[in-house]
Amino acid sequence: MARQSFDDNYYLQLFISGSEDAFDAIFKRYYEGLLQFAKVLLPYPTDEAEDIVAEMFCTLWHNRRQIDISTTLSAYLYVSVRNRVFDYYRKRKTIFNLPEEALADTPDAGYQQPDHQLMYKDITSQIQSLVAQLPPQMRLVFKMHRYEGFSYDEIAGLLNISLNSVKTHMFRALKFLKAAYPMLPIC
Repeated sequence: MARQSFDDNYYLQLFISGSEDAFDAIFKRYYEGLLQFAKVLLPYPTDEAEDIVAEMFCTLWHNRRQIDISTTLSAYLYVSVRNRVFDYYRKRKTIFNLPEEALADTPDAGYQQPDHQLMYKDITSQIQSLVAQLPPQMRLVFKMHRYEGFSYDEIAGLLNISLNSVKTHMFRALKFLKAAYPMLPIC
């Protein structure tokens, strides 16, 4: 059986025009390779690689009309993942290098300023309301991963669904939450 070729330019043009089918084709074509690439760049086994790749695809979808690819689609995607991994390291370094005074306002500290507590409760309530709007299976996958810490593989095994279904549910949940609440840093 001859292997069908994947025409990046064809799917890219359809994707830019808003075709979800083209996006799904690009996602299926590149997700596994991008995930393995991210895992190589991260120092230890972590679900961060899955989150980084999913968030990259989410951003790609939201910015599809502004995309200007001067190389190949493949190169663009791999560079995007690499840059997100570097951003991940920068954020972690910043978090661990915070002065002790800055840590006094964290939720784990014994005291929080009242206005921070109110904002935190308000945002948390809004996010919970948005999560409740997700379809049942998507909501379950999202909660298992984000709130309970299950890996994509564990979720697939527990729910008896494919790994790609778990990834699709997470991508669509993040896409919905980002569209409904643009200030969220999750996507």
